[in-house]
Amino acid sequence: MRIQSLRVRLILGAGVWIAVALVLAGVTIGYLFTKNVERGASADLSATMSRLIALIDPDARGAAPVLTGTLPDPRYDTPISGLYWQITDLGTEQTIRSRSLWDDVLRVGSLGEGGQLSTARGPVGQSLLAFSLTARFPKAKSERRYQVIVAQDRSILDEAIARFGRELAVALLILGVVLVLAAILQVQFGLSPFRRLRQDIEAIRKGVASSIEAAYPLEVVPVVSEVNALLALQQKSMDFARSRASDLAHGLKTPLAVLGTIAYQLEEGGDARGAASIVDLTNEMRDRIDYQLRLVRLRQRTRMHALSASLSSVVPRAVAVLKKTRAGEHLDWAVDVIDGLNVDIDANDLIELVGVILENAAQWANSLICIQAKDDATAVELQISDDGPGIPPSALSSIGRRGRRFDETVPGTGLGLAIACEIVSLNNGTIAFERSKYGGLEVVIRLPVAT
Repeated sequence: MRIQSLRVRLILGAGVWIAVALVLAGVTIGYLFTKNVERGASADLSATMSRLIALIDPDARGAAPVLTGTLPDPRYDTPISGLYWQITDLGTEQTIRSRSLWDDVLRVGSLGEGGQLSTARGPVGQSLLAFSLTARFPKAKSERRYQVIVAQDRSILDEAIARFGRELAVALLILGVVLVLAAILQVQFGLSPFRRLRQDIEAIRKGVASSIEAAYPLEVVPVVSEVNALLALQQKSMDFARSRASDLAHGLKTPLAVLGTIAYQLEEGGDARGAASIVDLTNEMRDRIDYQLRLVRLRQRTRMHALSASLSSVVPRAVAVLKKTRAGEHLDWAVDVIDGLNVDIDANDLIELVGVILENAAQWANSLICIQAKDDATAVELQISDDGPGIPPSALSSIGRRGRRFDETVPGTGLGLAIACEIVSLNNGTIAFERSKYGGLEVVIRLPVAT
């Protein structure tokens, strides 16, 4: 499974490499310690060997080797103590041994001229680290040769190695925890510019800033430059599109005025039918130009933009204005909008949205318009119902299409609801048209809650 978080990937990568490094370090240190312990034990055995050879009396007349003294370490006189020595006269095959060896005999491999370190079996079956040497004592016509063996219980060394291994493991574990914590802090510190970059982008999204101005490390500067260039290009493209649309719309107004004059002249000349056709076409073109101009004025949204407008204040203001119009002065307006309803939309766009919906309701209502607004965790829902003639259920899905009208006897262009749908779509909301319980049309709008 691919890990998406850069922070987790860096920490896991650091943790893996720290673990590998600590394991290798532990193995290496353990190996070096083992070799050092074995070298120390070998040096001790060699020193004991030198003392023991110095105590041999080569002039003794007996067949068995004879010592002129004893070793100072009392463990050689304690049975099964773990320290042992043995001397064998290679000429007579007679052997003497330390009391610690009791009646057991040490056996090592083939003899060499120099000292030899090997493993031997102890008196109770334990493993011994043995150092053996052939000592030569020249005489007048011959020489006496002795096989001298000094041994130590291997478990003493193994216990020291195991104790060191446990202590080393604890030390490496503590070191590993410290290094992982240091890696976490390093990753947090290294990624802090990206956290600041996110905050700067959040400020742009909320409209507090228009670009990223803060200083960043050299590695992040290219990203910041690209983001600023993208923002500038987007704004330039939007301004260019608005300007061209506005220029086009205004440029068409003069030809339309000329067409109106031609229609008037045709009517004066007796061609009333041709004049009426031209008037209808020019009116339709004028309505569509007006529609495009109104869309150009809408706030273009991207996922980066975060806006806020108060639905609780826009609805009462729109109702107060419509109450003074010819269509709305005779209607009963039932408004149920709680305070504190803020939606994620530009304030001017919200005024436009509420205005066109209420104008449409006032145009069709007989006596009553009911307005309700409520919110939940993620969205604010606005319901506008009227008691007008309503729309056939089969035609509800067609509401909001540009220029779609359901009663040609009533004045209007049919573009108001189309603009409302455009506004809702631009602001990540939803709009639905249903039959109201009063018999007319019910419009249900859901817009995201402002953050």
